[in-house]
Amino acid sequence: MKEVGKGTPLGRILGSGAAITGKVLGVERVPVVKGQALPAYDPRGIQGMGVTYATSPMGADHTAGYAVAANVLKVGGYVDPLKAEGQVDLSRNLQIATTALDSTGFCLFIAFAIMDQPETNQAMLDLINSFFGWNMSAEDFAGLGKRVLKYEHDFNLRAGFSSQHDRLPAFFYKEQLPPHNLTFKVQDKDMDTLFNW
Repeated sequence: MKEVGKGTPLGRILGSGAAITGKVLGVERVPVVKGQALPAYDPRGIQGMGVTYATSPMGADHTAGYAVAANVLKVGGYVDPLKAEGQVDLSRNLQIATTALDSTGFCLFIAFAIMDQPETNQAMLDLINSFFGWNMSAEDFAGLGKRVLKYEHDFNLRAGFSSQHDRLPAFFYKEQLPPHNLTFKVQDKDMDTLFNW
């Protein structure tokens, strides 16, 4: 931290983040997607988070589609965190809802109540509608999330990103994580369908 503060060559490298530090130091085993370091959760133990990390337009971001909700906390349903099945749909739906929610200015933490209580979701829609004088339905809300995600994804494509950037680092597919001794199991071809709706 002192080196970063002083602006020394090492400090400038470290201050540029994990992806740059790994490149400069010749380290290949760096947990980043699209230059963004993975936060909080290992995708081998919570496969849905791995899908979100890989496919989110901004790179590894646990708030972009918080699969822990259904994978671990069983909020809004349950998808087994250790299996590939259902993870792409889970991440897609969470990314759509989160993007719509982010677009409203509401705090992300209301998502837990919205996911488990239909009346709370309606109360949120009622607040939005009364504030703007709209008549937004739940389908309209999802449509908002889809539109924004499409814009973000399109921006990335025009900036030179491709489906090859929607991947986790190779070591997650090869190295097993104890105690379940799992690797990341969701296939690339399945992750490539995330923006198909």
